[in-house]
Amino acid sequence: LQHILYTMSNWNLANRDNDQVGQEQYEAIRSDSNSQDWAFFAYDYPTRTQVALTGSGSGGIQEFFNHVKEQKGGYGFCRVETGDEESRRAKFFLLAWVPESGANKLPIMVKGNMSVHKASFKEIFRDFNSEFTFGSEEDLNAEAVMNTIIKAGGANYMGQQA
Repeated sequence: LQHILYTMSNWNLANRDNDQVGQEQYEAIRSDSNSQDWAFFAYDYPTRTQVALTGSGSGGIQEFFNHVKEQKGGYGFCRVETGDEESRRAKFFLLAWVPESGANKLPIMVKGNMSVHKASFKEIFRDFNSEFTFGSEEDLNAEAVMNTIIKAGGANYMGQQA
């Protein structure tokens, strides 16, 4: 189930104004008692410093990537499960979306701010297993990302699948 949000408070990553917008999403995704498994924050390009929650959902990594590819540059956080029938483990990954072409191409002045702002984003979305930076729709490959997360998880005795 995907939730598209059009009116939401902006979160200023330069001065950390409105950090609670990110904190609420982080806590919902990390919670075992909540079905929400992703959220994405896209830049308001004219401000160069503010992001807004453009969507969240509980439909998994593919739903997350389908949302991201339609967005301006920004940051996302997603929960996935790895393991086998005996042992399922929640894993979390952080995504920096830096569109390199098309209508949502990241302006150079925003791109210059992203590394600084990512540090602010990571102060809220602090616990994750893997981190990715993608710039094209082809990069948003759920199977490849899951394989990377599984490999990063260490021992894989049972040939675990996503």
